[in-house]
Amino acid sequence: MKDRRARLMGAMLLLAALLLASCRQDADTDPVAAAPEVEQPSAERFQQSLEGLWSTEENEGDDAETLYVFEWQAAGLRVVRDGALLDGKVEDVDLDNGTLALHVTSDTGPSETVTVRKVPDPQTPDAFSLRITWGGGQTEALGFVRRLTARDREGVAEAVRMASRPDDAACDTDAPAGSVRAALVCGHEEFGALDAGMRAQFKELADRYPDGDRTVAAATRQLDACDTPACLRAAYAQWQAYFDENYDLGDVVDYQ
Repeated sequence: MKDRRARLMGAMLLLAALLLASCRQDADTDPVAAAPEVEQPSAERFQQSLEGLWSTEENEGDDAETLYVFEWQAAGLRVVRDGALLDGKVEDVDLDNGTLALHVTSDTGPSETVTVRKVPDPQTPDAFSLRITWGGGQTEALGFVRRLTARDREGVAEAVRMASRPDDAACDTDAPAGSVRAALVCGHEEFGALDAGMRAQFKELADRYPDGDRTVAAATRQLDACDTPACLRAAYAQWQAYFDENYDLGDVVDYQ
C-alpha cells in the first residue's frame, strides 16, 4: 500500500512539473506578453517631418520675408524658395545631428551643398525651427508658418514645370547667363516687364546725361548681385525711385 501511494505521489509531482514548464514556455512565446517594438527614426521620416511652409524673420525693403516650401513625395523631397525650385537631390540625412544635406545643381551656375538643420525648441516638446546653411557660409533661420495647402502644392508643381521647361527661345535681357536676374526675367512675366522698362530707361539715361553710363553700370551691378526674387524686386523699385528723383526720364513701367 505504501509503495502504491509513493508511486501515485511521484506521478502527481511529475505532472505538476510538466504543467509548470508548459506555462513558462507559453509565457515566453505569447505575442501579447512580448515588449512592443519601438519605431526607429529613418531618413524618410526625417524628410517628411520638414514638410510645410516656412519663413525667415528678416525683410528686404518693403517686401515680405523669404518663404520656403518643403514638400515630401515618394520621389523625394522638393524645396521651393520664393517660388523658385531648388533643383537638388538629398545627399545625406544625419539623424544623430538632425541635419540634411541637399546638393543643389544648376546647368548655368555653380553647384553647392545646402545643409538643413532641425533646431529643437526647448520650451515645446517635439517642436523645432530650421537653420539653412548655404555652400558659401550664408545662413537663414526659418520658423514654421503652417501645413501645406492645396494651393501651396500647386505652387510647387508650377515651380517644377518652370524649372524643367526647355530654354528654346532667346530671352531679351542683358543679365548674365545663370544669374537669378536672368532666370526670373526669362521665366516670370512680372520680372520680364520690370527688366524691359528698366533697360529702356538705361538707354535714355546713357543717351541724354553725361553721367548716365556710370549710373547705368552701378544699377546693373546691383541688379545682377541679387540672389532672391525679393531682392531683385526691391532693387528695381529703388532705382526707379532714384531715377524719378534725379532725372527727367519717361515713365516706362509701373513698379507698384
